[in-house]
Amino acid sequence: MYYRIKEFLEDWAYEKGRTSKIYAMIPEEYKAVILNEKVRTLERLAFHIPQVMMQIGIQTGLLKGEELAEEPLPPAMSDINALYLDIHAKMAKAVEAQWTDGMLNDEAELYNHQWRRGDILSLLTHHEVHHRSQMTVLMRLAGLEVPELYGPVREDWAFWELPVAK
Repeated sequence: MYYRIKEFLEDWAYEKGRTSKIYAMIPEEYKAVILNEKVRTLERLAFHIPQVMMQIGIQTGLLKGEELAEEPLPPAMSDINALYLDIHAKMAKAVEAQWTDGMLNDEAELYNHQWRRGDILSLLTHHEVHHRSQMTVLMRLAGLEVPELYGPVREDWAFWELPVAK
């Protein structure tokens, strides 16, 4: 749970760069590859993140507009990234303008339940990280490179001429 808007906004900005980096690394020819019929494609996972951001924003009164649940997939990964960056910025601006530190213990309705606003902010961040992590696994399984997010990836170890972790 977040107790300070500033801390949320710092994390929110930090995670934005990592998610956008993942989106940019997904080649168009891989975005719709089905690696397993029980797993979403990369483009579906990528689109799901801004869909849920918008849904949470609308349900909590932070954002105005239409939910994206029924919207078709944008045609290119760059379009998904642009949509993601737009909604991400709107959410940051709305939280900063409409909520205060003193409100983060107050409850708001989300998905027909009462949530503390600080928990809603945690949900926003954790949801994004969760699905982004799924995307990196799918990228690896598809033979794509993945970026360093919180620490080095296998290619970094090889580049540094260090033994690759087993």
